[in-house]
Amino acid sequence: MRVSTGMIYSQLTERMSDNSAEMAKMQAQLSLGKKFTRPSEGPDKVARIQALESRLKRLDTDVESISRARIGVDAQAKALQAASELMDRLKEVAFQAASTSIGEGRRQALAEEVDSIKRSLIDIANTRDADDRYVFAGINSSEPPYTMQGDGTVVYTGAAAPLRVRVTDVGYEDVTVSGPTVFKAVKDGALTTGFFEVIGSLSTSLKENNESVRVQALAQVDQLVSDSSAVLARVGGTQQRLQLIEEQAVETKLRAQETLSSIRDLDYASALTELQKQEVLLQASQSMMARMAQLSLLEVLR
Repeated sequence: MRVSTGMIYSQLTERMSDNSAEMAKMQAQLSLGKKFTRPSEGPDKVARIQALESRLKRLDTDVESISRARIGVDAQAKALQAASELMDRLKEVAFQAASTSIGEGRRQALAEEVDSIKRSLIDIANTRDADDRYVFAGINSSEPPYTMQGDGTVVYTGAAAPLRVRVTDVGYEDVTVSGPTVFKAVKDGALTTGFFEVIGSLSTSLKENNESVRVQALAQVDQLVSDSSAVLARVGGTQQRLQLIEEQAVETKLRAQETLSSIRDLDYASALTELQKQEVLLQASQSMMARMAQLSLLEVLR
């Protein structure tokens, strides 16, 4: 009887120890909200958790970079849309200027309008985005890229290389571009005439009543309008591509978060149920220990 009682005592003691350890583990998990409080509790899953957390950090960086890229590209698109409207008006003015029957007063009025359009286009060329970057300055995005000299000539002081940001593991996008790629010069054989030089030439030809230059300016302005439309279409394509990349990155991030949560985060309802179960088992073991103690005492008294 005493040997049997000792064996039962040993089993109950071991069971109570296991119950206590399991309860301590569950309480630690509940306090942290995690399935694992130590790497040794699930080394394979902990390794996967670390990999997913690292992936999420990269995805956070990608989403932030895409957001920054979109700020710059959206500013470019808005600026180019405004420029496109001005260019359409400039084309109308150039068409009227090419007329041989235009009077002196009308020519001077048109010249003033051309000058106004030129100043407005320079302002657009110096557009800044919400991050205070000059979007047509290339990598020198902290300084205005275009300045107008006293004689009316316009000088580009920005960089030739675009400012690029990483938007995916292997992909980059231009958040600012160089002005000459947007406000492109006109080429006629070996002769190249700058964007703002064409507009200035049109204004001068109106003021000086130079009919041949006015006719030439019409063809050049038509080329400027065509180039501007092409750039606007390209920027629109970049906007759509960035939107798609951002949606994919956000979706990938959500899936990674869900996977990480399923591996790492504790199911509180199940954990509480398991804790209550361990408490009941511990109480049952303690009750049996008390009864066994009474049985052992009676046996001794006999």
